[in-house]
Amino acid sequence: MKEFVLIYDVPRDPTKIETKVWRDLIKLGAKKLQHSVWKHSDLSKLIEIATFIKKSGGSATILEEKLIF
Repeated sequence: MKEFVLIYDVPRDPTKIETKVWRDLIKLGAKKLQHSVWKHSDLSKLIEIATFIKKSGGSATILEEKLIF
């Protein structure tokens, strides 16, 4: 199963944007790797979250995870 990694940065003010993103990722069942780095296998849901982040003035990137070593 492919895993995808979402890396994002959201404006700190208002904090409701960051809270919504965090809650959406938790609800999705995504795994937190670092503060703004999460992974999950549902690419379409991660794209929805990334789109919200970008519309809210943040930046977001989705990568396909590939284990090398």
